[in-house]
Amino acid sequence: MRHAGFATRAALVAALLVSALAGGVRAQGTAPLPSGTLPSGVAYQLRPDPSQDAAAVALWYRAPAAGFAPAPVPGFSGLAADTVAASVGVTGTSLGQLVNGFGGVLSVAVYPDSVSITAVVPPDHAAAVVRAMTAAYFAPVVTEDGLAIGLRETGQDALVRSFDPSEAIEDALGPTLFASGPLHDRTIPTPGSFKGLGVAEVRAFAERAFRPSNAILVLTGAVDGGALTGVASRPGAAPGASEAPAPEIVRSTPAPSPVPVTGNATGIGLGWVGPPIADEESATALDFLADVLFAPRTGLVTKAVGDRKASVSGKFVTYHTAGVFLVTISGDDAAAMQPIVEKTIDRVTRPLAPAAFGAARSGFVYRLLGDMETPAEIADTYGWYAVEGDAAYAPAEGGTDGRYFALASGLTPQAVARAAARYLGHPPSTVTLVKAQAAETRS
Repeated sequence: MRHAGFATRAALVAALLVSALAGGVRAQGTAPLPSGTLPSGVAYQLRPDPSQDAAAVALWYRAPAAGFAPAPVPGFSGLAADTVAASVGVTGTSLGQLVNGFGGVLSVAVYPDSVSITAVVPPDHAAAVVRAMTAAYFAPVVTEDGLAIGLRETGQDALVRSFDPSEAIEDALGPTLFASGPLHDRTIPTPGSFKGLGVAEVRAFAERAFRPSNAILVLTGAVDGGALTGVASRPGAAPGASEAPAPEIVRSTPAPSPVPVTGNATGIGLGWVGPPIADEESATALDFLADVLFAPRTGLVTKAVGDRKASVSGKFVTYHTAGVFLVTISGDDAAAMQPIVEKTIDRVTRPLAPAAFGAARSGFVYRLLGDMETPAEIADTYGWYAVEGDAAYAPAEGGTDGRYFALASGLTPQAVARAAARYLGHPPSTVTLVKAQAAETRS
């Protein structure tokens, strides 16, 4: 599942450029399919729900958070998205102003291998936002003023994330789990990360990453297929292959434990490399295991924490090449909790009792559906699985149809235990996040 702690959410200011789609998406008046590819090369997911009071318009891109250059720049994709969003083009009107004027919200999310831009707006303004957003990103304008705003927005968000133990610990685990590639590189920039970057570098990234042929457009909520007719194309550009990040190289053995990492928060992180999205059965089992262990009130680890002064969270994040199972422990009793957490995780390498397994699976499906209620949540779900290369695997909203829920219903105690033994049955990579000394901070 995707609910990764690598995300960053920041209010955007964006440029407004309007362009029309070359070629229609309807044939002889018929409604467009739920998914497909437009003539400009844009892939789309259309999931309307007339019962919603809002519409969500989201653009997802496969792009490494640390950029395409050999030397990684943590958070570069977020800076580029913010900068393009803040750079005013020939219209003199920003997308942020447009969305705010509609009473909507615009946000960006950064992950190790992808970035998304999402607008949630009243339904009658969805088509205008589709036109404006796709025009702004498919033909990106980058200005000095936009870069200044992008640096400010990205820096503020990075500061907030760096003080969040869960976000900071998860970000620090990547380099211990992978030898190279997007999942190795950090996503939270430090104050000096963007030193030396200018308009030219940001423009180069934006033009490479934000191409129509690298885009996945997701429309959810109170929106219909007519909005697709306003999707922009990049002038003079022919559709091309998607821009995939460099392949991740998975470590065959855990990094030396524990790895000390200096930051603004404190805590302990545990990480295991898991199955890729192509192994849907194992990925679903790891999703389920994360819920069995860390669900509020009922999770095995949650109950083991009890009234101790510790906060423990865990999740499985589905990626295209290799997923990651992440655990974060923070609070005064974090060190004392680590062996308890590891012992509890070891328990699930053996089959659960049938009654306990059935109850846990019902709770898992219930909570999963509860995470897909708003247009933004549904757009995030479809966007994530689409950008990781398996849109058909995405859990369906509003019911338990589809491949994901079929796999979940087919899980057995023995199959889940085998997945746990394979992926979690060995020592994890471990990081210990410690605060910088006051003197180091001042220097």
